[in-house]
Amino acid sequence: MQSRTVLIVALSTLGAGCYLFFGPPTSRVQGWIYAVESQEPLPRAEVCAFGLDTLCVRADGQGHYSMRLTEQTVVFRFRYGALPPAASDTVRILPPQRYTVSCAISNRLVLSDQPVPCQPAPNR
Repeated sequence: MQSRTVLIVALSTLGAGCYLFFGPPTSRVQGWIYAVESQEPLPRAEVCAFGLDTLCVRADGQGHYSMRLTEQTVVFRFRYGALPPAASDTVRILPPQRYTVSCAISNRLVLSDQPVPCQPAPNR
């Protein structure tokens, strides 16, 4: 009887260990950042996901970014140099789905300290 109890405890611990080792399930989120006026990608733009935690990444040289997020509701903020920051609509992340969130940022003068809404990204 005692060995059976130990086996159950060991299997329960193994399951918890796998979760701790591999972490919670995630979704891949990717997208591109463009300039509205030129329709050109914005290399090295910053993308932040604001949700349970904040995760920020940099786009590559072609304006593409990628990140992994756990289940949560987030708003993405996009920044590039001196351009006004832009923000996405609220996105509900549900693993293991994949998401594409792209943003076009305008260089128009904005008299606000709040991010402006993302403009539609060009079809490429």
